[in-house]
Amino acid sequence: MENKKVLRSALIGFCLLLVSLVLTGIAGVTDLINGGTGVINGVTINFGFANSINNFWLIWTPGKFPHETAYIGEVLFLVAITLTLTLIVMSIVKKKPVCILPALLLGAGIAYLPFILILVVPMVQLGQLGGRAMLLMSGVTGLVLFSIYFEILAVKGLLSDALKLLDKAAGEKEEPKEEKPAQEAAVAGLTEEEVRKIAEEYINNHVDELHPDGAAVVAPVEEPAEEEPAPEEEPVEEPAEEPAPEEEPEEEADDEAEDEDEEGEEEAPAADGAPVGIAVKGKRRRASFETRLKNSEFDLRHKYYDLRDYIKWYGLRNRISIPGDTFSYKRQRYVFVTIVGKHIRVYLGLDPKDYAESTIPVEEAAAKKYEDLPCLLRVKSDLSYRRAKKLVDDLMQKVGLEKPDEDEPKETQKAE
Repeated sequence: MENKKVLRSALIGFCLLLVSLVLTGIAGVTDLINGGTGVINGVTINFGFANSINNFWLIWTPGKFPHETAYIGEVLFLVAITLTLTLIVMSIVKKKPVCILPALLLGAGIAYLPFILILVVPMVQLGQLGGRAMLLMSGVTGLVLFSIYFEILAVKGLLSDALKLLDKAAGEKEEPKEEKPAQEAAVAGLTEEEVRKIAEEYINNHVDELHPDGAAVVAPVEEPAEEEPAPEEEPVEEPAEEPAPEEEPEEEADDEAEDEDEEGEEEAPAADGAPVGIAVKGKRRRASFETRLKNSEFDLRHKYYDLRDYIKWYGLRNRISIPGDTFSYKRQRYVFVTIVGKHIRVYLGLDPKDYAESTIPVEEAAAKKYEDLPCLLRVKSDLSYRRAKKLVDDLMQKVGLEKPDEDEPKETQKAE
């Protein structure tokens, strides 16, 4: 494929160069470019098509063609020879013989420019080049330049290699690439969402390797070292604080702090593009729902699985995002489930005031993002799980969905 591109460019350049040669010859034969002799700056100059061919070879003999185009012609001719030889050698070294042809054509195109200058410039100075001849030679010059352009396209790879060799010969060393920090290297060229997914997959893979039994894993960035949670046993050991015998134990003393985290940091952008769950300069970023779920205890994790299957049993669809799991029906969300600390939070589209006199300890969700799901229930024990199912039943009845005829999904909490 590459050889075809090289040959195509070389062929186009060759055709353009050939047309320019033919047009120049036609101009000389048809007397558009008449020959003669004139004086420029006190020096006699022979001009015309035939005389220009002779002058082209006289430029290598000092004083035989005393015109400024002789110097320009010598420079261009030497450039053509040097460039052609260099490219031929590079073609052999790089084992690209297909590039020899465009290298020769490139040299021929550059070498033809001095002839055009020697032919045209003296005649213009002497006023011997007519309008038609000038227009024709302008077109010829353009064709030659385009021919050179296409030949350069054919050998641009070799030209690049040749320039690198010149840099090495000049003693210039490539500057060592600075190693980017791990975070910068991860973020470069990626969106924030892609970085988050990469970090989460890395964490999840290591959780599987180090904790195959599903034991809880607490990432060091989840809770700052300086924040010591209150002892978990103290509030549980005091029976006077329990609201009723069947009520589940109260949450840990740091639940209020977790409430603020869940509502204030759950959807906040990571600092400086840091992935979710990674601490940056003392700031804390809550891990994604999937990471928290994977790091949770077996019983809590499977309570979520069972509750999820129970809600989907009614026909709702779920969509997992970074904050949590959203359950919708006809594009309207009715339930949102997330994990905070060591309990599940279930937000439902019910009025918490309807349960003020019941034994179900629902709360009113104060965050603005839960305006359509104002009823909050914390799930940790078997009792709270059964209550969550009862609230789901009430919600489905409110939505107008009856229990399906199929059997309820099997529960997996006690499968361990």
